[in-house]
Amino acid sequence: MKRHLTMPMILLMAVATVSSSAAQPSAAEIKAPTHLHHEPNAYFLLPLAGDRVNVRYTPGSLDRAANVQTRLETELRSYYRWIDANLGINVYVLSREEWEGAGYDINYGMPLRVGRASLAAPALGDDGTVALWSDILDGILPRVVGLPILGTPQQAASMVLADVLLQLQAAEILVDEVGLAGDQHWVRGLATHVAVVEFVRRNEPARMPDLDGMYELLTRDRAPQSMSVRDYVPEMNLEDWFWFQAQFHAGAKVLLDKTGKGGLKKLNKMRKRGDGLLRGERVLKEFKGVEEWFQRSFSAVSMRTEP
Repeated sequence: MKRHLTMPMILLMAVATVSSSAAQPSAAEIKAPTHLHHEPNAYFLLPLAGDRVNVRYTPGSLDRAANVQTRLETELRSYYRWIDANLGINVYVLSREEWEGAGYDINYGMPLRVGRASLAAPALGDDGTVALWSDILDGILPRVVGLPILGTPQQAASMVLADVLLQLQAAEILVDEVGLAGDQHWVRGLATHVAVVEFVRRNEPARMPDLDGMYELLTRDRAPQSMSVRDYVPEMNLEDWFWFQAQFHAGAKVLLDKTGKGGLKKLNKMRKRGDGLLRGERVLKEFKGVEEWFQRSFSAVSMRTEP
């Protein structure tokens, strides 16, 4: 009998080490999910209607589709309460074959944005998704509390990690739609993580240590100030992208620790009080502790080769 893997707890301090003999590119060679991709062919996908999240899923993955829908519905409802963002999104839950057939250049096992307000997510963990995440986390995968829907616990863990990024990308859609992307790329990254951290603290506080642990693992070999915010550009590899996400995660916690609840609402009010654009300079000056975080996190010197 199958059980739903709903809202699983991932224990990053209780880990399982995995290995794979399959050829797998390193994290430094894998593209980061920074671009909008085309929507997949939905002709053979089954519909799962929701209030704010409509899902189209590959046959045989209803449990997975329902779990994704439940998590994102909860997230979007929270955002609506905070800043009156009546946001709806579409999610495509795809098999590896459907993913490859769509021609996506992002490895299966990582979600991505498709179109302005849609997401594509893997339907099932397999040896390839385990190898992908094992490489990203240097052979470490979280242990999942609960029974996997299908496959091994390690394959289920790779889907839990994929859903952490899926939640992040849903928050990114919100930031883009509301107009919080700001005047610099790093402002968009920080605002996105403010949305995620505020959601998790209010609705799933037991998951915060897991998020903290994941970002610590992702940056354990790279110190702060390894890159400048000028290096945060659409064309980057996954390793660099994860390093920046870890910095933004830390910055979001600083901002929310100083402002208390309603950090996302305060960012939006700042945008409205100005010229409709959330400016990085004002964010640094008006939120206590954020400028200090910024200076200790990022180098003043870019690693990019200037023209």
